[in-house]
Amino acid sequence: MLLGYADFKFLAATHQKHYVHRHGQYLAQRWHKNYSVELYTLGSFYAERWLEQECREPERVKAHATAACLVPYVLSAPLSPTGGHP
Repeated sequence: MLLGYADFKFLAATHQKHYVHRHGQYLAQRWHKNYSVELYTLGSFYAERWLEQECREPERVKAHATAACLVPYVLSAPLSPTGGHP
């Protein structure tokens, strides 16, 4: 059984990383400054893995209880050439 958002937030950072690796389903990737940001679904909530590309800072995980975190991924998605947009 997967953890809920509140239980996930109580995990230590290292346990959150392992939990996302083990149970997360990869959805999308985007760039924010020098970070590669990967989006995962974990059943009832989402998590992002923030991976710094230049200084090799430790990976960070940000959990999101709502689908509002999907907006940056939708906005950065390329439009389909047959999508009807000029």
